[in-house]
Amino acid sequence: MERIGRREFFQRLATVGVVSSPLALSLIGCATGLVSYAVKATDGRIVLSIPDYAELAEVGNGIELEVPPLSDRIVILRTNTHSFIALSPVCTHLGCTVRKEPSFFRCPCHGSTYTLDGRVVRGPAERSLERYEIQVAGQQLIIKI
Repeated sequence: MERIGRREFFQRLATVGVVSSPLALSLIGCATGLVSYAVKATDGRIVLSIPDYAELAEVGNGIELEVPPLSDRIVILRTNTHSFIALSPVCTHLGCTVRKEPSFFRCPCHGSTYTLDGRVVRGPAERSLERYEIQVAGQQLIIKI
């Protein structure tokens, strides 16, 4: 076993941190399994142009929004040709981030399962995912936060 000095130890530790930080940060946006976008809210609303988000073109697909100053993200899903839903991806059991599967959301911490519209189908969670008011106006989505 190689013995190294204190200075060498900290240099190696710093190298590991620099190399692994971008990977860790890139995985954070993937917590829900959806592509994540940083967007701005103005006057308590987010306005998205639907054609700007290719993931929203097909029913069942969605995106994740990071909206400063909110601490939690928002998931937008296309539910049918003309409808969308906006949900919090935070499990109502203990606050873990749920992950989108093809036809439901699942909490990786304790297995709670939710429909794509956020209703609980299997506990231990007892409450639905939080919903945000969303409106379709032509080619725009308006989400009230």
